[in-house]
Amino acid sequence: TAAQQGINNTSTITNNSSQRIGTQNIQFTQSTSVVRKTKDIALKNSVNTSGSTSIMRGQKISINSKTQNLSKILIAIEWNVDYRGSEEFDLDTSVFMVDGNNNTAEEDFIFYGNPKSKNGSVSIGEDHNSSLKRAYDSVVQLNLDKVPMNIEKLAFTVTIYDADKRYQSFKQVSGGCFRIIDAQTKNELINYKFGDGLTSETAIVVAEVYRYKNEWKVNPIGNGFNGGLEALCNNYGIEVE
Repeated sequence: TAAQQGINNTSTITNNSSQRIGTQNIQFTQSTSVVRKTKDIALKNSVNTSGSTSIMRGQKISINSKTQNLSKILIAIEWNVDYRGSEEFDLDTSVFMVDGNNNTAEEDFIFYGNPKSKNGSVSIGEDHNSSLKRAYDSVVQLNLDKVPMNIEKLAFTVTIYDADKRYQSFKQVSGGCFRIIDAQTKNELINYKFGDGLTSETAIVVAEVYRYKNEWKVNPIGNGFNGGLEALCNNYGIEVE
């Protein structure tokens, strides 16, 4: 069928139960059951990439210069996993809503245990009702017009859950790509390939979307960290044990 022809590629997503670490009552979660996500390639191919600007690490670019539709931004993240062990390989996307002091309030740490910001400006796993979440490994719905004024940047990160215990790292991840899409028009605006050269790292800051004067810009970072999600929390001003 057409549906069968259009759908292939798989990645792991998880259902969550609660586990606590840290000093701020942040609930980090781990899967108790694992389901297989099927990426819809036909749907992905419906996105117009002809006007997308490819950027490299350290090359900053204005999002406003690519679209004025800042309320319908979609961040789409892709990766390939080459892991032959018996454990599950769980990759998770998180967003740190960082203030001018490079700190993140507990409620502004957006992850699988707190997937939506208080005012709805950032939402993991939602896609402005575009169905595009079926086409990528991970998506984050953004309404940049609603981001609180005290927030200076949004840091997009990916971590491997329980990586040290499972002997996993970003050496086993390839083909990482960070995409900024206008979800209303389905035009891809910006793309950035990330993750090349990582070895023992278990977390990565992929990119930051930040305020600059009266516009929003993107800064591709690509920095890897050892220590998983805890290391990222420390980097963005959230204390953990």
